[in-house]
Amino acid sequence: MFLGANCNQAIMLVTDGVQYNFKEIFEKYNWGNLPFMNVRVFTYLIGREVSDVREVKWMACANQGYYVHLSTYAEVREEVLQYIPVMARPMVLNANQKPNPTWSPVYADVTDPKLTNWLWVNRERNKQRERFMAYKKDKTLLSSVEQDKNYVHQQKFKQDNYGELQTYHLMTSVSLPVYDKKPRQERVANLLGVAGTDVPIEYIKRLMMSYRLGVNGYAFIVTNNGYILTHPDLRPVYQGILKPAYNRVDVTEVEVLDDDSEPREFSDEIRKLRKHIVMHDRGNATLRIKTHMDDMKRILTITRHFYYMGINATPFSLVIALPHKYGFNRVQHTVENDIHRMRSNDKSFTQFFTGNWTIHPDWHYCRYLNDHFFDSREEEFIHFLKKMAEPGWKWTAECERKLICEVVGDAKITSWFSENITTTSKEDNATELIKRFGITVAFLATHSGLTRWQDFPQNIDTTVHEPNFHILHNKAIDETWYKRAVEHHYTDPRNFVYSVPFDIGDENFTLVTVSHAIFREDKDKSHKAPAGVVGYQFYHSALYSLFKNITFSCAPNLTCKRTCESEELHCLMLDDNGYIIISDNLKETGLFFGNVRPDILDQLVEEGIYKITTMFDYQGLCPEGQDTTNPATKLLSPLNILTHFLTHLWNVLYTMIAPTLTMATEDLYTLYHEHLQEKNKYIPCDEKFHGYKLVANFTNQVVKLFSLCIMYPPFLNGFLPHLYTGRERSPEASWKLWRIRK
Repeated sequence: MFLGANCNQAIMLVTDGVQYNFKEIFEKYNWGNLPFMNVRVFTYLIGREVSDVREVKWMACANQGYYVHLSTYAEVREEVLQYIPVMARPMVLNANQKPNPTWSPVYADVTDPKLTNWLWVNRERNKQRERFMAYKKDKTLLSSVEQDKNYVHQQKFKQDNYGELQTYHLMTSVSLPVYDKKPRQERVANLLGVAGTDVPIEYIKRLMMSYRLGVNGYAFIVTNNGYILTHPDLRPVYQGILKPAYNRVDVTEVEVLDDDSEPREFSDEIRKLRKHIVMHDRGNATLRIKTHMDDMKRILTITRHFYYMGINATPFSLVIALPHKYGFNRVQHTVENDIHRMRSNDKSFTQFFTGNWTIHPDWHYCRYLNDHFFDSREEEFIHFLKKMAEPGWKWTAECERKLICEVVGDAKITSWFSENITTTSKEDNATELIKRFGITVAFLATHSGLTRWQDFPQNIDTTVHEPNFHILHNKAIDETWYKRAVEHHYTDPRNFVYSVPFDIGDENFTLVTVSHAIFREDKDKSHKAPAGVVGYQFYHSALYSLFKNITFSCAPNLTCKRTCESEELHCLMLDDNGYIIISDNLKETGLFFGNVRPDILDQLVEEGIYKITTMFDYQGLCPEGQDTTNPATKLLSPLNILTHFLTHLWNVLYTMIAPTLTMATEDLYTLYHEHLQEKNKYIPCDEKFHGYKLVANFTNQVVKLFSLCIMYPPFLNGFLPHLYTGRERSPEASWKLWRIRK
């Protein structure tokens, strides 16, 4: 008995006729080990009137293939698939070999990918109509900044002016062939069909147990072609519409090395990592990676440790990425806070879950597989806590035992937060401070996904219809303020991280988010791990009042020639990425300082205060311009000219009669063409953008709280002001670093 290689090779020949049968080639390359042939040949003869089919048919029959004559389009699907039973026959006859499941790359649940192009064109038309109608009504056009603000607002509520945003679910498919294994006197090797199912990517993410990886750690899966199946930086949707190349994102396009290479010039280190991942190797690597937050507005450079291995019986590989400084350390509760110890002491677990609290909406703590429905994740969690206190409770695979133990331990330790923190605070004037600074909410989030918050309704404006804190910020370690606070801990463990909404301007009731990471050390203080993040939100107006009190007046016993109240000075405060937290011009709140004064930001980079990092977005989309009107000139007949002349004459007379009318009818059509925005069709591209970061040693040595005041000097008598360092500056860098306060 001969043993084969357990694989099939085939040549598909589509032709309208051949002159000879290439017998000598088959004898040399395919008939050397008869009766076995390495390659099967399938021939498809196309055409209604074919003079000679003998040679084409002979090639198929002589090489264990199949011959098909296609004369009409209706026959194509049925006849072309005749090769499948032939290819499946040896696999059916091999009773000892079990077929491996076949997995597909990632795809979205859309019936027709072309639908996304139609959605985009339809959205562009609606936006164009809305823009024109708004100008017709108010005689004003929204600036690009105002349009961006509207889009951010729409994203917050997951909808736009034309309905709810389209939602997509990514998934992969797994399938197996079904063979005819019935015992017969004469064996028949038939392929009965294929059995398969769709597997949502969300189900695969649950098995990755992201809570065990901690903050700023993540896991992702790569296919045997190097494409991403799931990754936290996979962004398949742009403005509610599916991207054209969403399922062809390579691992080198999401794990970007921290170097100065040009786009698509990937270094040997990242290529080596990709090769090991694709080849199902098992190992690890340490790389300096560039990543981003807040929709590409903040760039971080962080050292990550990558651990990779292949997944059995699949073409996929699993990769785990952990941050360098704290990725290997975890917080473990003491014995008295262990869930088993508390249950043996007849303590009710639910007593620790009082006040305002929530758990991570994407993590599965404990659940039923059947039709048990709960109004909220918190109600479901409490239900299982009560079940655990009952005799005979047994842990099942649908309950994450370790995660539940951690969240119960965190709830016990933080149970004090459910009380009135103004009475439990060590500060005697806590109530006064909360009122003075307009604090609206204080919050606490832990590594187990537990989030507690406490509202201060006396400071909340009831006329503002903003979503509650726990609706927008309920993902604990996956929140941006949590990640930034933990990462900033290694820059200065005593500092708080401040942030305001981007491009918010002088909008009323803007909230400032403040966060601070809490780390826990071991006994010898050689290792520490992030246990949680505390913080609060308060109105930007309170910060502005404090800012004015400090910068608009002189300190005691000092005489100032100028303050920030002077027209010559422009005072503002930047965060560690160059975004304006507070300014004497409220319209600049949340703006990137480089858009306000790029020359000064360049000077800050030159002085070593900020560091610039360049990054490429390989999942970007760039507009491919399309003319909205035909550029050709319309030929006018004498009747057309006369009609336009009479229309214009009537509009002039009507305008003179009704002086309150500011726009003639003809002008509406003129304005329509003047103010149309070019309709854009977006295509995949590599977008280049820059990020700024406050230099770490500059922060550690000098700055605790800094305000930057810039003077716009009049060029009188050729005088150019300069830095206090005494070095002359060019007119382009004419500014003064007026105050750096410790």
